[in-house]
Amino acid sequence: MQQREEQFTLYKLLNVEPKATQNEIKKSYRQLALQLHPDKNQADVNAKEKFQKISEAYQILSNEEKRKMYDETGMIEGMDEFKNAYEFYRNLYPKISKEDIDKYEVKYRFSKEEENDLIEFYNKNSGNVKCLLENIILSKNEDIPRFLEFYDEMIKQKKITDYKIYQTSRNKIKTLREDPEAQQIDMDQLTKQIRQRPKNTFDQLLQQMEQKYQKPKKVKSQKK
Repeated sequence: MQQREEQFTLYKLLNVEPKATQNEIKKSYRQLALQLHPDKNQADVNAKEKFQKISEAYQILSNEEKRKMYDETGMIEGMDEFKNAYEFYRNLYPKISKEDIDKYEVKYRFSKEEENDLIEFYNKNSGNVKCLLENIILSKNEDIPRFLEFYDEMIKQKKITDYKIYQTSRNKIKTLREDPEAQQIDMDQLTKQIRQRPKNTFDQLLQQMEQKYQKPKKVKSQKK
């Protein structure tokens, strides 16, 4: 058994905070499982082993008694193997910096992609825009008039349905907290949200980052 290292924990492996709820742990695990499933990484002979370690970490943190013991003792067998799995995941999906997010924000805001997201949200919720800001990434309270103006124009052009609930909910849009603590971006969470999106302007940024951070793959020499 090995003492847990200060800079690495099972929580870090599953990309959640130590105070994460069971639902948050489950959600993050499912996202990782989709990304790291061996079927999607067939070129890597170690993919299956790393995927298994992530599953084992989830089994520990999703079990109330095992999680409590881990939190209290900081002890777990095979910690090096869990750390290797984390490094494998980070190699496939490098962390996104604040600078990277800022670059994406410049490309995304006021773009056609943002407009498509606004329309998709509107149609999915049958015109109820009460939770608009919570569902459009990188949105701000100051965007409300701009978003409503866009919807009004789309309704005028008959590109979206003029739902009755739109007229009532447009005056009840929940604003975002603006205190410093709330404004601090949760980089991991925002990155996961962006990765779940369909192909968009962020794809090119991700490709650039992968080329920047990933170690070059060794080319196997052909036997003569």
